[in-house]
Amino acid sequence: MQVQVKNIKGFNLLELIVVLVIVGIISAVAYPNFSEWRKEREVRQGIAKIQSLIKNIHIQTERGTFAFVQVLIEPTNTHIAIQSKGMTMQTLASKINDGSSTWNNPTDTNPRCNIEDSNYWDTDTATAGDDIKNSVYSLNLEGITTSFEEKSAVCFSRNGKFYESEGILNNSTVGVIDFIYVCRRDFEGDLCNIEYSIADNKASRQPPPSGDDNEDYYRTVNWTRFGNVTTSKLINEYDDDGFSGGTWIDIPVN
Repeated sequence: MQVQVKNIKGFNLLELIVVLVIVGIISAVAYPNFSEWRKEREVRQGIAKIQSLIKNIHIQTERGTFAFVQVLIEPTNTHIAIQSKGMTMQTLASKINDGSSTWNNPTDTNPRCNIEDSNYWDTDTATAGDDIKNSVYSLNLEGITTSFEEKSAVCFSRNGKFYESEGILNNSTVGVIDFIYVCRRDFEGDLCNIEYSIADNKASRQPPPSGDDNEDYYRTVNWTRFGNVTTSKLINEYDDDGFSGGTWIDIPVN
């Protein structure tokens, strides 16, 4: 009996071209959405990490590991470096009880929330024990940026007794600026194009300049002297001429 041989064929050139064209069209449509999702995700993850760091270092004051803590923010051309520092109760008590200490009469050149002296914080000293060193945190966030270029810091203590700031986060009118802007990093040296305003003795968040296309996913990390840390995002608003600004809303805690 003669066995019939099956005629098995692969894709011909035309069919392969059609498949490649279809894949290309799908990729061209999907990639912009995926790219925007990735950029927005970087901002969301960035503010969540900053929020967590501030919360964690403030918890150390409630546990008694530190009496006074600092969150130091150092923007660079490639990333934001954020680091926590701490001062023990023993060190703080010695400063308070020393009548000649600048702690009891802080000045612009000798502030309590010191960002210059390398041996001011116990966590910076070579003699710090492992329990002290293991209670600090650091971040290097490459996908996001902020609205300032200078090294700045905010400092907290237990029950909010000492609440200080330095650099851009310090304002001569209101004292501590209680939030930091965060947005996506678009290119080397990019900054969030946004300002804050001072009204009724308080710093207020503002939208980007009217007319600027807002594709940077603006967020803020906000705090109080008692260590309550929240986040907010800008909801875009548009008119007939395009982007016209936005409204800040709080992001619910998960």
